[in-house]
Amino acid sequence: MSEPAEHSVSGIMSPVDLRVMQAAMLMARDAGEGARTVDDVEILGRVVIRLYAAGLVDPEKLADAAGTMTGIGLIKTLRQAV
Repeated sequence: MSEPAEHSVSGIMSPVDLRVMQAAMLMARDAGEGARTVDDVEILGRVVIRLYAAGLVDPEKLADAAGTMTGIGLIKTLRQAV
């Protein structure tokens, strides 16, 4: 999957933005990086959205970063912060 042609900085997500985030979510979830329950998947989704909004728009890198963040115990910290 290629990067979106233009990353939205306005805060409004386009269909391309949503497809990239969805692809990253599915890759991270399927890799089993800490997303074992519905709550974990929700946190993983929040991480994907935040990283994407911060400019990480490559789906593979986004999946890796979100999976790493949730897979090493940061998911509990994120739950407390959300």
